[in-house]
Amino acid sequence: YGMGQYSSGPELSLCMNEVYGLDIDVLMWDFASLQPKYEHLRRTVLWTNRAGMHPTRPILFSFDTFGERFLKIKEFDGITGTGAILMQSEALQRLKLMLPDSNAVLDPEKLPAALRYYHCDGTIEGAIRCEDPMRNFVCDLEDDMLDETEINGGAANPKICRKEKFQTKPQCMDARYQVSWHPGWKDHILKGRLLGHFLINILDDSLFELERLKSVIGSDPKHILAHLEKMEKMDKNNFKKKPPDIKSWEDGNSDVSGGVKPKTILRGQSICHTALLPSKSRLEGISTESEMVGDEHDGFDKGFNQFLMTTPEDGKLPLAFDMNDRQHCDLLEIDHKDFFLVREQDGWVETTVPNDRELEVYKRTSPVEGIIVVCLKICPLNKCPDAYGAYFVRCTLSNAITYIYFHC
Repeated sequence: YGMGQYSSGPELSLCMNEVYGLDIDVLMWDFASLQPKYEHLRRTVLWTNRAGMHPTRPILFSFDTFGERFLKIKEFDGITGTGAILMQSEALQRLKLMLPDSNAVLDPEKLPAALRYYHCDGTIEGAIRCEDPMRNFVCDLEDDMLDETEINGGAANPKICRKEKFQTKPQCMDARYQVSWHPGWKDHILKGRLLGHFLINILDDSLFELERLKSVIGSDPKHILAHLEKMEKMDKNNFKKKPPDIKSWEDGNSDVSGGVKPKTILRGQSICHTALLPSKSRLEGISTESEMVGDEHDGFDKGFNQFLMTTPEDGKLPLAFDMNDRQHCDLLEIDHKDFFLVREQDGWVETTVPNDRELEVYKRTSPVEGIIVVCLKICPLNKCPDAYGAYFVRCTLSNAITYIYFHC
């Protein structure tokens, strides 16, 4: 489930079960546009440790450059049963430029749809690499540059690739966020095909491994399953034995966890009451305790329009959305940062966290420690007004419960 303008943590790290579900094979780190490579490793340490806590401990795919951040993810590779794979951005760019050039072939209309007008004269989807961090180093080649720019020895003509990048019309006339640094559907399908090819290879290897196991312990399925479950248990124990990198998490600030033990944040069991879309918890009516269950597009409890909402008659904390966040395009109504709304005019409202459905689905095996983490509504591009304060602020209200406020 992709989340635009969202970093890897803290919310997406602490709420993996609720957002992605309890059965995932691959988890992708693809947050480079909001997490520059020179940022400290705190969020990467959190994301990696929380991925290791997921029930299925998925393969970790990193869409990033090779560097300290990926090496931090790869620390768990092969030790805890969690694989770590890098899809290096520079290598991926070289691969893209090896694909057919739509300006060089005799009839580009005969190319498969996913390749047609994807690569044009050394540009990908009409964009080139640039030195603008605000555009995630991907800039459109502007019209006034076309006549004077030479790429791959010829006059650049990426207009057609740029025009064919998103292809949302006529179904969606007001589609937003169609900017140079956001990839089009052809770029997404290329990454998806590469991931699919990797998974097919893994499946192929698994079949060979299954045959090898049969030659060692016999072909009885029960014996094979018992052996695999034993290995799975060993992997989980290896993960628990490997201590988290608290030094990188604190990054010189020993109070970064707000007085809570770092291992509790990095490895403790958590249950999230999240309003994010898409998330399994919302779509399946778990966080809302609703009988309304749907898919990414419809059928689930959508909450209240914050501008039309009246004071809740039942005194419950309302789930709300910002209508300005919506588009007039059903196909694109997937990714939204909905929220639980607290307003002065509503007086006291209440909620139970976790609710009964969340306790039933996201079972705990360790005692509750009485720590509540509150994620404030995201600020665009992580630039919050001064009134929001620091990155997060701790306020201990009693010895039993600690509140930690995050800017997510």
